[in-house]
Amino acid sequence: MNQIDTISFAHVGEGIDIERVDAELKALLLTAEGTIPGCRSFGLTWEFLSRQRAEAVNLLGMELEEKVETFIPEISIANVEDTSESPIGGLSVTIHVERRNGI
Repeated sequence: MNQIDTISFAHVGEGIDIERVDAELKALLLTAEGTIPGCRSFGLTWEFLSRQRAEAVNLLGMELEEKVETFIPEISIANVEDTSESPIGGLSVTIHVERRNGI
């Protein structure tokens, strides 16, 4: 099951609606690409789920940065960190976001 426990923001500055960005980021993470009529490119392909852990984290970070640039342009992905405790099983990550320069 896809699950998001917490998304937290630090040092975002003024002029950014954190609640809106939080909702948009959660929607982007939980939506499979191609499932939203009228905006088929919204969401993630989830291709990373079938890869080894290190590659999966890297692919997630790359895809998420591309999608965030398109759909949530005021932020960027600073880092995607593997926080999985078990070498076997699901993928657990911490996603670090920052305000995009110039916006």
